[in-house]
Parts: sequence; C-alpha cells; structure tokens
Amino acid sequence: MHLLPVDLSVLLNGIAVVSQEQDCIVSSITQDSRKAFDGCLFVALKGFQRHGLAFAEQVQEQGACAIIWESDANAPSLAGLGLTIPCIEIPELRSHLGLIADRFYQSPSQSLNMIGITGTDGKTSVSHFLAQTMDDCAVIGTIGSGRLNDLQKATHTTPDVLSVHKTLAELKAQGIKTVAMEVSSHALDQGRVDNVKFDVVVLTNLSRDHLDYHKTIEAYAEAKAKLFEWHGIKQAVINMDDAFGQKIAKKGGDGLLTYCLTDSVGSVNDADCTLIASHAQFTEKGIRATIHYKNQQEVLNTAVLGRFNLSNLLAALGVMLVLDVPLKLAVERLNKVHTVEGRMEKIATHVHGDVLVVVDFAHTPNALKTVLKALREHTRQSLICVFGCGGDRDAGKRPLMAAVAEEFADKVIATDDNPRTEDPQKIMADIIAGFQNPENVTIEHDRAKAIQIALKQAKAGDVVLIAGKGHEKEQILATGTVPFSDQEQASKVLQELAA
Repeated sequence: MHLLPVDLSVLLNGIAVVSQEQDCIVSSITQDSRKAFDGCLFVALKGFQRHGLAFAEQVQEQGACAIIWESDANAPSLAGLGLTIPCIEIPELRSHLGLIADRFYQSPSQSLNMIGITGTDGKTSVSHFLAQTMDDCAVIGTIGSGRLNDLQKATHTTPDVLSVHKTLAELKAQGIKTVAMEVSSHALDQGRVDNVKFDVVVLTNLSRDHLDYHKTIEAYAEAKAKLFEWHGIKQAVINMDDAFGQKIAKKGGDGLLTYCLTDSVGSVNDADCTLIASHAQFTEKGIRATIHYKNQQEVLNTAVLGRFNLSNLLAALGVMLVLDVPLKLAVERLNKVHTVEGRMEKIATHVHGDVLVVVDFAHTPNALKTVLKALREHTRQSLICVFGCGGDRDAGKRPLMAAVAEEFADKVIATDDNPRTEDPQKIMADIIAGFQNPENVTIEHDRAKAIQIALKQAKAGDVVLIAGKGHEKEQILATGTVPFSDQEQASKVLQELAA
C-alpha cells in the first residue's frame, strides 16, 4: 500500500492550531511507540498505567516528526524532556482520532461497501458467511482481518481506530470491494470505528455479556444502539426474534430489513418481518428451510448446524438482499457456505461409535443455551457438555453458565477455560455455585483430560459439545500462554479411541 505523505496542518485542521514552524510532512501515524519511525506522527494517549508522553523522547530518537498528546492532569511534564520536534496538546484527543486517521488514509471506507455487524453472538459467523458469498469481500473481526484465505491474526474483535482505518486502506489497495466488520460494544463505546462510513448495519441479538466493562445491561445495550444511529447508514438488517432487535426496529426507517424464524409463515406475529425462514429441519447433515421474501420462495439446504446459525444465515442473506443480490442467487450461495472455525464446528462423525463432536466459542450464558438447544435438535441420545469460564472477566455469568449447562445438557463436565491471572479454584467455585446438583457434575481442571473424559463416555447417537474457546489455539494461564486447541485435543482422543 502506497500513501502520499500528508501535512500535519491538514491532518489537524479544525482540531488544533499548527504553526508554520510546527508543520511537517507525516508519512505514518501510530500510538505504538515501537512503530514510530522516520516521518511518523506519534499519538500519545492517557493509559491505565502511564501516559503515552512517557515515550516522547524515545519516539523522537526513532525519527518521529511530531507528537500529538491527550490533555491529562497526570501527564508527564514536557519540561526537561529535551524535545525538539512539535508536541501539540489536544483536549479529548481520542475523540478526534477517527477523523485524523480517515484523513491520513484518504477515507478508505468511503469507497467500500462497509457492513457493520454487532450483537452479543453471531458476529463472526455472519461476517464469514458474507465473505464466502460476496465477491471481493474481506472481514475484520475476532478471528482476524483480510480475505478468509489470508487472515491476519486479531488481538481484539474490533482493532483500535488507527488500525481500523489502516486496515481498510490496505484492503482497498488489495482490490477488496466489501468489508464485513464485527463491531463490538467496546469499539462503539471507545470510538474505535469513528469516521468509518458504514453502508449496512446488522443486529444479531443482545444478551448478557461484558458487564465487567459496561456494568449494566442497559449501558451495554446503549453502546450497541450507537451503530444504528450512525451518520450516513443506508440500510439496517435487524433480528426480530430478539427483544432488543424489536426495540431498534420500532424506530423504523426506509432502509430497514427485518428477519425472523417461524414454524409456519401464518404464525408470524410481526407483520413487519420481511425475510422469513419457515419449516426448518435439523439433521446430522445440516439445515433445510423455506425462505420467504417479497412474495418469493427459495429452499435453503446447508451443511451448517444449529437453529441459531439459521438466524445467522438469514442475517447474511438480508445483507445480500439490501445490496441487490437476487434472492435465488443469494440462497444458492448460502447453500455452499461452511461453518466458521470454532463456531458450531463439526470435528467428527461416524468415528468412535457414531458420536458427533462439536467445538463452539459459546462463552456467555445465552450463547451456551443457544448452542445446547440447537444441538439438542441434532441429538439422538445424550448431549454432553464440556465448558469453563475465563478468568479476569465477568464473574457474574459463571453460575449462570453452570445453570444453563445443567438444564440443557444431559451430562456436564466443568473445566478450566482461560484462567489468566485468576485462581482456577475460585473460578470453579463460582461455577459450581450455579449447579442445583453439583454431585452430578464432573469437575476436571485439566481441559485436555476433561475432553478425554467426555469422549470416552460418549456412545452412539450422542453429541459432545466442547464450549468456550472455539477457534483459539492457546490457553492463557497465570504462568503464561501455552498452545492448546480444542479441535486438536478432540481429534487426538477420537483417533486413540478408534484405534
């Protein structure tokens, strides 16, 4: 990607006064001091532990041409730093970064079909279904950014705002026409997608999550709602099977497409639901359903598992429809999609006595409930659930996860997820508190052993769900990060049992 350098005065026009002596040519922009080299504009923000100005001398030595910094009473004093490059204070700098990045990267989102997808669950699946069905489509999200066959690993569901605009510019330079972006509540609250020009926004659902950050479900919902008030959006695709979705849809608008599932079209309660899936059938092979849209009907027949994934497929279908893909062609494309890694991912069938093993990222009470209920429709005998809860995260959901597992699975094995710096014994105690009959639950902290226990006891017709980590290839412990894949562990045990 080649970008023309931009004058500092142009980047900060209307944001801060740049004198003639301070003006310089900016060739890159970063808030990571390790990446501040010749011609770079370094962005110094206030952090939880220290202010970015603490790295001012370092970035000057590395060749940065200027520093802009966020006003803060606890910021280091500039006196004595020995700075010779411009160092410009900007109140509320974080709120201006989207505009600065958009200017520097030449407004990449303006010429892309930008699809913003938010919701507690389903964001990754919807974005990846779109990337499999839309021409020249890339994703930005939990698993990574880029074309599906060339994903760059992600550290956050939605990157910081400078990285977002940089990534969009890179994708545009690669010939990408459409970007399906996961937009988290954190991103909306922290301005990580500021000045991204979304064309279509999608709501999958809303349930309890991230209350360690948002504190209340109301604040969480308010963060999500920001996406549907975004300046310049042309279309909104809303799940009417979700209470929050119904609330958003009531605000109406010309560009609104609503979708829902039903057993029969005549039983649809909300006449405003414009895209409908009816008469769904769930087997070990996948899903078959009738799709209704504007007096047209088509048959969806996909290898994807789970009722909630039918909802995710409808969301993707809704986006294609508002982007003028004909219904017949859109459904034909959806019939060919495959499951997203770690999302209702089928590990093995007809191995070890015809046991279906599924790995899913479900790590919230609602997600776990949704997955278990979906798998129940594919289960001929017993449904076995292996799950845990992450450390240093919302502890309030731990007993709720336990209650869900106990109610919707036949057998439960509680294990460690990513304990991080928290005591695994404390996490497990929180989980156990949610069981009505904890004596019926198997407790095994070693996740590999927990998976082995589940698969060894599984019999023909059983379904084993390994929940929580999904696509992750590591386990985060207090002592550090170690390689760990639920898929690899399950495959290893199944091969041993088959032998």
